[in-house]
Amino acid sequence: MAWNSEKSEDELTKWFTPSKPATKNYVGRGTLDKTIFREFSQQGRQVLVFGPTGAGKTSMVLDNLAKLKDKYKTESIRVTMTNKTTTQSFIADVANELQLMHHVQDIEMNETSQKAEGGVTGWGWLAAKFSRQDRGSLQETSEQYSGTDDFAILEKTLFERNMVLVVDDMENLTDNASDLRIRLAEIAKNMSDDAVNYEKSYAKIVFVGIASTAEQLWKDVQSLKSRLATISVPYLNSDESKMIIKTGWDKAKLASSEKQVKKTVFISSGIGKVVHELGQKTGYAAIDNHSQIIKDEYIDDAIQGIFEVNELEYESKMNKAKNKTSTKTTVRNYVLYVMANDDRMTMTVQDILKAVNEIRNNPQEKTSPISTALTQLKSSSLGIVENEGRNSWRFVDPMFKAYVREHKDELLLKKSE
Repeated sequence: MAWNSEKSEDELTKWFTPSKPATKNYVGRGTLDKTIFREFSQQGRQVLVFGPTGAGKTSMVLDNLAKLKDKYKTESIRVTMTNKTTTQSFIADVANELQLMHHVQDIEMNETSQKAEGGVTGWGWLAAKFSRQDRGSLQETSEQYSGTDDFAILEKTLFERNMVLVVDDMENLTDNASDLRIRLAEIAKNMSDDAVNYEKSYAKIVFVGIASTAEQLWKDVQSLKSRLATISVPYLNSDESKMIIKTGWDKAKLASSEKQVKKTVFISSGIGKVVHELGQKTGYAAIDNHSQIIKDEYIDDAIQGIFEVNELEYESKMNKAKNKTSTKTTVRNYVLYVMANDDRMTMTVQDILKAVNEIRNNPQEKTSPISTALTQLKSSSLGIVENEGRNSWRFVDPMFKAYVREHKDELLLKKSE
């Protein structure tokens, strides 16, 4: 059968999704997937999935929620936080996802919380009432929830519908939205406690964020800590990234070599968005050139296109970080080199020392120069690396790590030292 470039482009669009969570071209993460699904399957268990941006957290959550639906008929909705999200906008977004009409009306109450007679206003309370029409049924149905607190109504709705609420990108909430974060922590704690009243419901809150998200939620509601499963998601490893690239190109009927796949995977640094974007851009370049074969130049152009937005910033940052003389490669450059070229997203000082010594063929190097170089790279003037815990280090910007990988030859002298 002749190659169809239009169909090939359609397949690239389906299998590479750099702008949204991967659901079609999702790569299973082994034990990590099992852990997430087991926590989702525990009634009353609230879950936080955290990790660096681009690690594939949301994709993992959505894939395992699909499994939960198959097993327990559980539905789910997802609301994404931004730096402009407020309590009011959050409630509006949730109501929209639930396909419910949100009506707010004043209820006149007296001091004993009874309806005031004669229209005399006592305490001013808000009541929310939701109603909807089931579009999937020939018979019109009505579903109403009412109460004096939106979050109490939301909790009841989720339980009765057997539904999971995914609160994505928690790290985007600003200090101005601290009241919303507190309410979310409270509803998660309450849902954990109240699950005993809903025997057949697997409703829960699934938070998606970064490492500090857990600390913020626990600080807001300390009793949530024992009720919240925290699951760390690292960046993709080489095999996972390779599978995504090969699957996408194979589906588009584009031929490639093992070396080309390896190069694409290497530059992506395990960042899911970059893996998908490189795969897609490279495939588009082949199609635009009427080629069914992936060529090195297509990969190079795709890499350049991804870094183009931050090219000047990254070039300046790398020039400041480099500390190479004409006769000797400095320890700082070695540290940058080995951290950028290691598939692990975090490395201990001992890991870095071992890798540097292997390059220099000098097993006598001590940790103190390594620690000094890391401190320099962490300084406010550079801000390239940060320490995670007491002895682990990583790049602040994973995209800059990918940039350093692409320009790694600038860090070392070509002649052996």
